[in-house]
Amino acid sequence: MTFSGNMKESKPRTVKDTWESELGYGWSHSGRRCARHRPPESTMSVSSDIRFTRRKLSRPCRGCCAALASLLVLLLLAAVAVYLGHLYLFGDPLNRQTFRGSFVVGSWGQSPEGRDLPLNDTREARLQRALVDLYQNSELRSCFVSGEILALDNVEDGERVHFEVSFEPIFTAVTTSEVAAVLSRELAAPAHLPLAALPETLHIEENSVISSLELENTETTIEEEPTTEAMTTEVEEISKCYPKTLSICSHLPYNTTTYPNLVGHTSKDAILRDLVAFRELLDAECSHLAQDFVCQMLQPRCELGRLVRPCRAYCRAFHAGCGARLPERLRAFFDCSQHFPDYFGPGSCIPEPDCLGGLNRLALSRRACDGTPDCADAADERSCAHCAGGGGGLRCALHARCLPRHLHCDGTPDCPDGSDEVGCLWITRSLASWRRERGESTLGAVRSRSGYAVWSERGREGKICAAPYDTDKRALKSVATSLCRAMSFRAALNVEVISDAEEFKSEQPEYVEVVDPFAPEISFLKSECPQRKVIKVICDQLECGVPSARVARARSGVEGLPRSALPGDWPWHAALLRAHVHACDAALVHASWLLTTASCFQGQPNVEWIARFGTVRIQSTTPWQQERRISEVIPSPVEGSMLALLRLDKPVEMTDFVRPVCLPENATSADQAICNTLSWTRNRDQLQRVQVVTSPMNKCENVSIATVNGICSERLYDNDDCDEEEYAGSSMMCFDEKSKHWSLIGVSGWRIACSKIGLGRPRIYDSIASHLDWIKQTISQYPR
Repeated sequence: MTFSGNMKESKPRTVKDTWESELGYGWSHSGRRCARHRPPESTMSVSSDIRFTRRKLSRPCRGCCAALASLLVLLLLAAVAVYLGHLYLFGDPLNRQTFRGSFVVGSWGQSPEGRDLPLNDTREARLQRALVDLYQNSELRSCFVSGEILALDNVEDGERVHFEVSFEPIFTAVTTSEVAAVLSRELAAPAHLPLAALPETLHIEENSVISSLELENTETTIEEEPTTEAMTTEVEEISKCYPKTLSICSHLPYNTTTYPNLVGHTSKDAILRDLVAFRELLDAECSHLAQDFVCQMLQPRCELGRLVRPCRAYCRAFHAGCGARLPERLRAFFDCSQHFPDYFGPGSCIPEPDCLGGLNRLALSRRACDGTPDCADAADERSCAHCAGGGGGLRCALHARCLPRHLHCDGTPDCPDGSDEVGCLWITRSLASWRRERGESTLGAVRSRSGYAVWSERGREGKICAAPYDTDKRALKSVATSLCRAMSFRAALNVEVISDAEEFKSEQPEYVEVVDPFAPEISFLKSECPQRKVIKVICDQLECGVPSARVARARSGVEGLPRSALPGDWPWHAALLRAHVHACDAALVHASWLLTTASCFQGQPNVEWIARFGTVRIQSTTPWQQERRISEVIPSPVEGSMLALLRLDKPVEMTDFVRPVCLPENATSADQAICNTLSWTRNRDQLQRVQVVTSPMNKCENVSIATVNGICSERLYDNDDCDEEEYAGSSMMCFDEKSKHWSLIGVSGWRIACSKIGLGRPRIYDSIASHLDWIKQTISQYPR
């Protein structure tokens, strides 16, 4: 599904006031007529002391009442006549009409000043003024509102001009032929437009649209049952900013901070009274990051009223050197898993400073400007030749190229992999967070299950207004299903209309509304959305086994896959770090669960384990890296198996670089299928793939310990092409040509080094097939 086109003004429909109440008529008669000779009767209310006397009206009084009643009836009939006349003679008020069209210019004339029009924005501006003048001096001038030049495209015969004109009809609607007639005369004999056009190329139609999204031409269905999942709209931390005054932190590259700080101090005086403990930490010189990180805790950055914390990877790097020296009372404040976020775009958190210097210290300077980010903020790819002069632009996620923002989601792929034209429709917890996530790269935004429906086009973004379908459940279901499928979710769990609660200090978000939610292509129009009612969607069942960072080639299997892995090639792969040292590997099978081998944890009961996702180089930090602590290890109950499920302390965020692998659908193994396993180069820093093929178990019986749950495999490489080391817990994955998904078939039980002695030796992987029921049951016992 793609999202392309232009957003133009479309005034919301207005309807004149109508009668909102019905007229009711009724007469009642109670009691009986009394004889004339009887005296007047008095009646007393049962519940009141009020007395009244019923008297007969005289003839003059009765005449007055009859005249008054006749007058009221005449007034009523007149009111009804006015209402019916307005309803049937004038009808509903007419809406603003918008027409979009194009024509081809063979050659350009001269400007009114006698100069050739330049081939830039000035030409479009002058052409737009001429278009406005043309209609303001035509027979349609009484209802003409605006005209705009949308784009100029090169074609074989010259340049095609795309334009839009709007009208406010008074008594009768403006027809397409009337709009076309005005422009046809001008193109045949130009008087306002400085050009030589081809009149036969003129094409105009009403109700133009800004963009489109392909939909399957099938009936959409969503369960009507209400969901119990709460709206996960992100709430920004609102803080009051104060000047940064602590002298030992004067080197920080910002001037404002906030209180309380990240250690609980409510003022500068409170920091000074407690500064001794922090000075001891700095004097220990346990890490070159110590002063920067401690100052980030004492004087955290305050930007536009928002507290910006250090990133989680930055915290881990500080802990690697200084974690053991932290006083006991401060350890809770420096807990990387609890208080520090992962990096998701500029402004989401503060990354480790001087990343380029760190690469140089590790003798990895060759990685700068190689097209693959090795710093959280991609600092190693910003000052390169391919991004020179591109400040404020977007990087093609995995290619050495930068783009101006207006080329993002403009309908034309500009990145080699086309990643600049994906993700133009999204579901996000907040528009502010989505802007940050997409602030520097064409890929990497969080695939939230629940949130606002948003759009992006030519560097602009906003939310999808619920009007005019805010009460049409069937239309909302169609839109929700399309959005979820566009984000590779299989189903839309729920859709509803909510008030846009997000506030912006500097600018308000833009809105669009759906033109026809049931059309083969869903289109959008610019909308004012006066009530700010927007669409909230909850998706379910994210597709597994799809390396979405590969974009168009995500379902092509091994076609085009390099041996050295790029970020996003294997988004389910996780590196397990024990005390900051890479020790094992694992595979993500659920947002909160990893599958690996229990042999990694033998004799390590109290060691902290960290799972790192989204990276293919252990000594680098990518903008898409996430880290989670292992909170529980659950070994398999199957006899003879070494499999183990690892529960994460918090679910990972699903992105193009972190998403789960599929489990096999049944207990059948991938006999004779060509599969892949993952290993690391001998310097332990580059993830690689190795093709393997399943073999009969008798080939493994003489060289390894064969088990009932084992899969025997052989590697497919030459004897001189062995430079990697396979870690325990490494995945054996096979690609299903029918479903176009990768499935986890087996897990290696032990660390295997590549050597001359072991060259060509078959390997045994612990099979997943016999553990499917246990895996699914264990995961289902915990909440999502």
